[in-house]
Amino acid sequence: MVKLIAIDMDGTLLGDAHEVTKENAKAVKEAQQFGVEVVVATGRDEREARYPLKQAQITCPVISVNGAQFRDENETLLSTIPLLKENSKEIFDMLLTQDIYFELYTNRGTFSDNYEKAIQAVIDFFVSSGSDEDFKTLQAMAKERFEMGSISLVGSYDELLDQEDTIILKVLAFSKDEQKLNEVREKLHEIPNIAVSASAPDNIEITNIQAQKGIAVQAYAKQLGISMNEVMVIGDSFNDVSMFKVAGYKVAMGNAEQAIKDLADFVTKQNDEDGVALAIRRQLNDK
Repeated sequence: MVKLIAIDMDGTLLGDAHEVTKENAKAVKEAQQFGVEVVVATGRDEREARYPLKQAQITCPVISVNGAQFRDENETLLSTIPLLKENSKEIFDMLLTQDIYFELYTNRGTFSDNYEKAIQAVIDFFVSSGSDEDFKTLQAMAKERFEMGSISLVGSYDELLDQEDTIILKVLAFSKDEQKLNEVREKLHEIPNIAVSASAPDNIEITNIQAQKGIAVQAYAKQLGISMNEVMVIGDSFNDVSMFKVAGYKVAMGNAEQAIKDLADFVTKQNDEDGVALAIRRQLNDK
């Protein structure tokens, strides 16, 4: 019997309009009413994760930045797992040498040092995720991140690193050059104490090796006294693999990569077809 459900956001809980679909929101609340704990596990930072949840009137704990931070349903910060400073410097140098654009997720928010590249990176992410919106709509959505304060522009990343209170939680790199991205990914694996994953084919997500969704879900389940055999996870991408490795019941979205589907016990409908709602209700009906 499932007692805890961990749900990814982009490509999973969120539909193609990047909002929680009505049926998904209803199903999450139904699970909570049945006494099932629900936690969202996302690569987004806390602020960007909470916005669509609040719109859907969903209150739950959030594992953000791939597990680098955890906040309870009251948004109280309970844990932070940053990248080591020596690792951060090595990662920056590697990406800059390869001329790969990247953004920094920190304890003070998310930052970019190039507005145009930040806009293009989001557009590329939406396209690679299967969005069928036109270019102007995608561009407006990308610009909205800056307008809402989800990401801020900084003249140089050195400005952040020079401040002693800045903690780097995640480095998110983008490139349409698949060969270059794969080469960098291989080199990154040589750096100790980091986890390398992805939320889309054209990006790389880099966190502390302890900052992974699966580790965070395990810790939360232990805190609640719930066995991992009683945990269901739902996801669509490679930054969800760590959850799939530890959970008793794994659900892949219909829009997931085939490699993710191969790890799953059940493949539900796509994110824009209320796949999360179907998976949750399927479990509730088995209770």
